[in-house]
Amino acid sequence: MDSWLTLLPPCLSILLAITTKQVYVAIFAGIMAGSILLSHNVLLGITNSFNAVADTFQSSNSVKSLIFILMIGAIINVMKQSGGIDTLIYQLVYKRNIVKSKGSAQLITIAFGFLMCLEGVGSMMLIGLVGRPLFNQFDISREKLAFIANCTGAPLAWLMPFSGAGIFLASLIAVQVENGTLDKPPMYYVLAALPYQIYTMAILALVLLLALKQHDFTAQSTSANQVNIVPSSDHQPQTSILAIILPVAILLASILVITYVTRDISSAVYWSGFISLIGSGIYFRVCKVNINQYVEWCVKGMENMLPAAIILTLAFSLSGITGELGSGKYLASFVSNEVPIWLVPASIFVICVLISFSTGSSGATVSIMTPIIIPLAVSIGISVPLVIATVISGAVFGDQSSPISDSVVVASSAANCPPAKHFATQLPYTLAVALLSLMFYLIMGFYT
Repeated sequence: MDSWLTLLPPCLSILLAITTKQVYVAIFAGIMAGSILLSHNVLLGITNSFNAVADTFQSSNSVKSLIFILMIGAIINVMKQSGGIDTLIYQLVYKRNIVKSKGSAQLITIAFGFLMCLEGVGSMMLIGLVGRPLFNQFDISREKLAFIANCTGAPLAWLMPFSGAGIFLASLIAVQVENGTLDKPPMYYVLAALPYQIYTMAILALVLLLALKQHDFTAQSTSANQVNIVPSSDHQPQTSILAIILPVAILLASILVITYVTRDISSAVYWSGFISLIGSGIYFRVCKVNINQYVEWCVKGMENMLPAAIILTLAFSLSGITGELGSGKYLASFVSNEVPIWLVPASIFVICVLISFSTGSSGATVSIMTPIIIPLAVSIGISVPLVIATVISGAVFGDQSSPISDSVVVASSAANCPPAKHFATQLPYTLAVALLSLMFYLIMGFYT
């Protein structure tokens, strides 16, 4: 569809998510509206909206993502229930005396997010696992923990050339190389774009700066009603610290090895979840943990992730609907025909912000915009790495900030924070960094 109506479904979902605080209803309303527009018939559209959700499971990539989310939940719960997290916190707070203040508690939490930099979801979940007891101990709000998780996971993933996001970007660029639009290897453009990824670098810097300043959100701490699970100084946990290190180490090592062998990071991330659970199960069995107990830990962890998995399923369906409607392409074509060259980088950034905010997906935005902006950049003679970085910056901001984004959902789940509160407290900070990024791309436009 070549009409403003293509923007109606995502806009409806965003409006309902903000006003009703019912994310399930909001996203499904967008799916239904989009299905009606595509069907040109109300009754048929309603029927097709149900089918659209089912069609999500026809995509192996979507199903793998959902299963991986559940496996991450299982891994997180295993590390928690085994006592590994108690041992880690005891070592950090008492034995090593590393964590002494709100600032150091936040910095340690951020460091564990960097440990899982190859995979955004894993990074956010590990931040939640480590951060909850530390934030309880120093009375830091769960909204701040969700902010750290969200502003570390996706930005790190897009900044790492060999992460899942980096390989995904390289594959999109490879198409442009194959058809003759570009003449250098795909990874050259991925690396060359890194210095221009202002939003991702600035938001990470802001997270570190706020942690050093021992900053917390002014919203009432949601950790106040939480049980403080930090072990006391006179009671040393008996579990080995391997209980928390081993599952993560197996996960990361599996991703690296399988990616090196197969060159397929998407499958590597998926397979690594199984390998981590199996390897951890063997370790705990050697440690005399009953196999039934271990399976119960895994199942309970998956159950904890079901709300996030349901929302992700609906988000995938809405993303598919907006793709069929051509929402992203309509926005891009609407602006590109009337914009002077010096405004192109800033305009691309704004378009990507709108697309990712309305779809809740940085991946969808990058996949929509990359085939459009690379030929555009080549034809008008502006820097290809610059426009690639502009797309990523706009996409990450929208993905982090949209109330229907999977990143908002996962970060909220990791921090045990209501998504609506996370959205409201985080937006002023991400918006400020987005405005800074917009100014940078306006300046860069004069030098293209």
